[in-house]
Amino acid sequence: MVLLKNDGVLPLAAAHGRTVAVIGELARTPAFQAGGAPVSPTRVDVPLEELTTALAPATVRFAAGYTLGGAARSQAELTQEAVQAAAGADVAVVFLGLPPGAETEGFDRTCIDLPAAQTGLLAGLARAVPDTPLVAVLCNGAAVATIWDHHASAVLECWLAGQAMGAAVADVLTGLISPSGRLAETIPVRLADCPSYLNFPGEEGHVRYGEGVFVGYRGYDAADLPVAYPFGHGLTYTSFSYRDLRIAQAGSADAGDLTITVHCVVGNTGSRSGREVVQVYVGDPAAAVARPPQELKGFAKISLEPGAEQEVTIGLTARDLSYWSAAHRRWVLEPGEFRIAVGASSRNIRLAQTIVVAGSPPALPLTASSTLTEWLADPAGGPALRAAFGTGPDGTPGGILSSDELVRALGAFPLPVLAVFGVGITPEQVNELLAAMPAPPGESGLGSTPRPDADISG
Repeated sequence: MVLLKNDGVLPLAAAHGRTVAVIGELARTPAFQAGGAPVSPTRVDVPLEELTTALAPATVRFAAGYTLGGAARSQAELTQEAVQAAAGADVAVVFLGLPPGAETEGFDRTCIDLPAAQTGLLAGLARAVPDTPLVAVLCNGAAVATIWDHHASAVLECWLAGQAMGAAVADVLTGLISPSGRLAETIPVRLADCPSYLNFPGEEGHVRYGEGVFVGYRGYDAADLPVAYPFGHGLTYTSFSYRDLRIAQAGSADAGDLTITVHCVVGNTGSRSGREVVQVYVGDPAAAVARPPQELKGFAKISLEPGAEQEVTIGLTARDLSYWSAAHRRWVLEPGEFRIAVGASSRNIRLAQTIVVAGSPPALPLTASSTLTEWLADPAGGPALRAAFGTGPDGTPGGILSSDELVRALGAFPLPVLAVFGVGITPEQVNELLAAMPAPPGESGLGSTPRPDADISG
């Protein structure tokens, strides 16, 4: 379970004279599994019953507030009953979620909204009983939009918590257990913000995963989009401090034994024991390829008593700094600056530091598709290409290399294409250059036998 929001109303106190309103059919008819492939539970804990027991000797009132289908009752009547139950209560716990059949393995949802009857109920309660704090308890298998959460003083995301969810919810709401779950996905402000929105569900039986490496929080961060609740977010009933970030390097990228160790000190600054998830994000701000602003590369979960501190150590390797290169057909670590950030979520960074990782720059393998710019930048291909172009009578570079403007204008052209244009090098010379270059990883050597598609002499 993930405590998304808490303005101080949680945990609930059980005492004589207190009244708690429990509202929502899902409190009486729990949603603990999705449709499609249901299992038969040995028993099911009912949240309403468990809360009534856990909150004793407080008085618990119940109102259904909405139906889950089938029963034909007026929503206005149900809302009025809920208002009457919440009126004068110390707090109202409102169960919201997706009804049976709304989500299953067998089909995709077309929206991420809660049923209008439920969000309308919450808004109606906020208007009718403004002095009664509202606690929203969510029962759903996948993320739902939370544009209604300004009406609630607290929001507990339970997901589909299984047959014992009733007692588990009661334990968390009453503080017997402090919530310590963290979001494994971003909850967006709206469906249209999702990185896959323009490509999903596709058409004619084909789906293109167009977001590429910018899936999930990586896409929201790259587009600098606001989110409802970020990846890694989760509250508990205490607070934590972060200090003294230290980062140590050992080994080297070139030797293949690079290790990076991240240290920081985390303290429990609240009055209750709790668990914190310390998260390490890595960013490559000057990458040669498209990369997310930051990526989660390590985390540690720690338990702390009030006032206690603990040094947290999280190790990283070269793989955590690398990207998958389609050209090299392997993971590549690009030397240079990396930002190491430590925080409580992807949008709650507490400490950050820039490190410099040394190593040999990865050189792209030169093929028949390589551009003029790539050839000139290659440590082996550059000198070989300049030699092939030769020099003019005055010692200046030959062909198009004599003009910096032409090199910039034609730099994106593959070398074999330029050779056909007659720019100072022949197709035969290009074939000779290709034959002399090392083979790309995973291919047989070009050597003296170029691939058929590398021969452009016609």
